[in-house]
Amino acid sequence: MPTVKLTDKFGFVGDVVFPEGAGILRYIRDLRQLKISDLNLTALQQVPLDKVPVKSASGGLSFEQPVSIGINQVEMTVKAEGSGRILLVGPKDKQLFDPELFGEPIPVGPDQFYVSIGVTASLSAGLSREVRDLGFGFDAGGEVSLAVYKPFTRTGAAGGSFTPFVQALQETATSFVILGDLEDLAGMSEGLVATVEGKGSLKFSGEAELLSVVNPLVSVDLPAPAGELQVISGNSIKVGASFELFGSYQIRAQKLDKKRVRLGFYKKRGSEFTLKVAAKGGVSAGVGEFDFLGQLLKAVSKNPEVDKKQLEAGGLSPEQVAAIEEAVKAGIQRKLELALNFELSATNSSEAAFDYEIDLGKLGQDGRRAIHKALDGDLSALVQNEAALPAGITLRRSIFTETKKKKHTFKLNLLGIYNFISVSTLTLKGKVMFVPETGELVITDRATASRIAASTSNFAADHSKLRKVLAESFLITAAYSCSKLTAQSLKLDIAHTYFELNSKTNGATMKNNLDVVETLGLLKKQEKDKLLAGLNNFGSTTLYVETQYDDALATRLFLNPDGTPRSEAEYEKAGRAAIESLVQAGEPDDYRRLPATDNALWQELTRLGNPQTFKTLDKIKGLKSAKKLSMEIIVGGIGTDYLVIRWWAKEMRQLGEKLAEVRNFLKDKPKIDPENNDFKALRRGLAEHLKGVASRTKEEFGDPWGLVAMDLATGRAAKARAQLTGPRVAFTRERDTA
Repeated sequence: MPTVKLTDKFGFVGDVVFPEGAGILRYIRDLRQLKISDLNLTALQQVPLDKVPVKSASGGLSFEQPVSIGINQVEMTVKAEGSGRILLVGPKDKQLFDPELFGEPIPVGPDQFYVSIGVTASLSAGLSREVRDLGFGFDAGGEVSLAVYKPFTRTGAAGGSFTPFVQALQETATSFVILGDLEDLAGMSEGLVATVEGKGSLKFSGEAELLSVVNPLVSVDLPAPAGELQVISGNSIKVGASFELFGSYQIRAQKLDKKRVRLGFYKKRGSEFTLKVAAKGGVSAGVGEFDFLGQLLKAVSKNPEVDKKQLEAGGLSPEQVAAIEEAVKAGIQRKLELALNFELSATNSSEAAFDYEIDLGKLGQDGRRAIHKALDGDLSALVQNEAALPAGITLRRSIFTETKKKKHTFKLNLLGIYNFISVSTLTLKGKVMFVPETGELVITDRATASRIAASTSNFAADHSKLRKVLAESFLITAAYSCSKLTAQSLKLDIAHTYFELNSKTNGATMKNNLDVVETLGLLKKQEKDKLLAGLNNFGSTTLYVETQYDDALATRLFLNPDGTPRSEAEYEKAGRAAIESLVQAGEPDDYRRLPATDNALWQELTRLGNPQTFKTLDKIKGLKSAKKLSMEIIVGGIGTDYLVIRWWAKEMRQLGEKLAEVRNFLKDKPKIDPENNDFKALRRGLAEHLKGVASRTKEEFGDPWGLVAMDLATGRAAKARAQLTGPRVAFTRERDTA
């Protein structure tokens, strides 16, 4: 170098002459020969790019010996054989880059060709990220793909000719650039596109914002008469955090003109990404002080200073304070992980995760340092203050900006808040826990805490246990709100939620998840079918579904407009409709649809009552013959659905009767003293009844069926929200009935 031989297996010999000071010379010193396979360069020497036969448009590239790349030490090595390729891209290809792999394809004009040279290198295993000049954030010992795409247009006036193929290949080789530093961006020829691809991690940090959502719930231990709840919902929680994304990505630079470069970071489409988040508390908090909980109190308490003082005076030990802080911090970190992961997964195939335009002539020292670090996989200097980037850098898009715009929610489930009124009192008398799967926080009385505790951590909740508790607490809270026995006028909605995490999601599981979203009216069947088409591996996915009920809607769950209780038949209809929607025709267990759709069969099941006798029915015998399943499986599935629907319908009707009785009492005595013995007896009677409801709550009520059945019982009048996150499918849908 700077002269390298260009040869093929057909006898061609030519030169690639690198100009003095070429940026690539900083990294490669032992390259002597480029060998092209599959192409006859002699035959193509005078053939212009637009006349090259399509089948001759690509070929292999090899070298005389392994090529070492690096500045002060060997940082990566390209094998001599089978590590390179050349490619011609023209108007018929329409674009550079497959949108199914990386985002934002670059269009190829009608009078334009790109010649590409690419190599695959192995990163040195013994060099740490800190000492590598060409790390890009990629894993040591892994592979990195380097490529350039040089554009060529017709020379001369309209109708002019294209550059001959071999000359274009030589010019592309001399333009080869590795995106190691700012000088490499500056040295790129106009129009050149350069990429590096690999697997590793991108780092950044900044201030994130979450919207607090309070879910006030009654625990099984029902409260005595109480005052107004001292909680609010909808304020923001701001917290600093550092982030690290692990996965496969591409760094792409495009020289727009002599001074401007576009620099983008693209997630490999369909690949799994994991995130690590470290939330940062305030610098003033010391041992035994509240920092993260203090931030939470400011967002959800009507009197945050009072609550904070009560906590400080509550006699908590430093260890207890540390445990509370750890739980709140863990919940915030997990929620930020989910929020950012959703934005990363939901990124349109035409968009970069991070995208900047750089004016090289306007860059100062801060800007130069920021770009240098970004090319090493650390975007912190660019992300920390996206509203005021260093001179010369313009933000085009950032998933961090999108995350902040959306204001993802941080939910606080207050189980037992009716007993204790304030967050501080509930915290002192109960326990603070977080849900590892969702990041939701739970502050609950100690009896409930023991029911939902996870074995993995003393401040983590077991989501499978919590799901049932939240479902039964939602039902009790809705009834309690409808009773009008509370002393306060509650302005907060109560939420019925369902969450599911699958580390490996196949087509059937994804269909079941999408069925829930479709049943809520948030997804059309055509959309669902399109999302499912041709895929059976959706990777790691999460589904979160929520319906919200205000006081009026909670009343509608149990009572008719005239105040009379709703009938069992109404609830049975809603419960059966939920089964019909969630279990769809053609699925392996679609035999469960027959009792949901056949009124006569449902009446026969009701007459028999005992699922053990269902096998005597002719229609169920016919199901066995048609489905070729054992009678135990069919009767088991139908019997479970029957018992759950009948349990739910009976409980809802009995609750309606009890609530109608309570409301009629209050209607006749609107100004009754809460200490009146009749009033207190009424409260105790309702409390005892609701405790019985909780003890009889079926496990299935915590599944999607329970959420859907309650929604259908109000005619889909609840606010509803569904969010599905995965590497291949990601979306948020909402239904606001306001």
